Amino acid sequence: MTTEKTPLWGSESLYGLLFENSMDGLMLTAPDGRILDANPAACLIFGRSREEILQAGREGLIDTSDPRIAGLISERQKTGKVHGELNARRKDGTLFPLEFSSMLFTTPQGEQRTCMIMRDISSRKKADEVRDSLIQELQQALARVKTLSGLLPMCASCRKIRDKQDVWHNLESYIRTHTEADFSHGICPECRRRLYPETIRG
Repeated sequence: MTTEKTPLWGSESLYGLLFENSMDGLMLTAPDGRILDANPAACLIFGRSREEILQAGREGLIDTSDPRIAGLISERQKTGKVHGELNARRKDGTLFPLEFSSMLFTTPQGEQRTCMIMRDISSRKKADEVRDSLIQELQQALARVKTLSGLLPMCASCRKIRDKQDVWHNLESYIRTHTEADFSHGICPECRRRLYPETIRG
């Protein structure tokens, strides 16, 4: 005679351990916005005690002016589940970006409930903003940089450069136009001896 063993995932105590020790915020809610339970990670995310979260309900935890709310609720009603981002509210009133997944289910007693998994993504958002800012700065810098490449037709005598329109330009003006470089002028020792020998001593 074989004895059936209770599946590990069917153990109520195991569910309790998972709920209490999850690194993600977990909440058991009702579709009407009531919050029935919240784990320690959810309390940490919102900066509230479990009792405060239950008392606040959805209206107190979520920025109700967030225009994304209606679409997310509608999707959950149609499909029974939804994943997205909303602006949530901590106990001190500050708003922060919250990523969440929500799924509707029916209890053995026939009551509709919602399981919510959530994460505070403030740090990720800030990192994305820094990255986007650096990318924008780099793109702006690259737009300002002008480079020369390929072969430049140059007169062997006067050193002028011919452009694609067959117009000849002074070397200095051409480089100033096509790069970020500029010129300062002096005279090298060889040219000084050739042009101004009287200035050379001994």
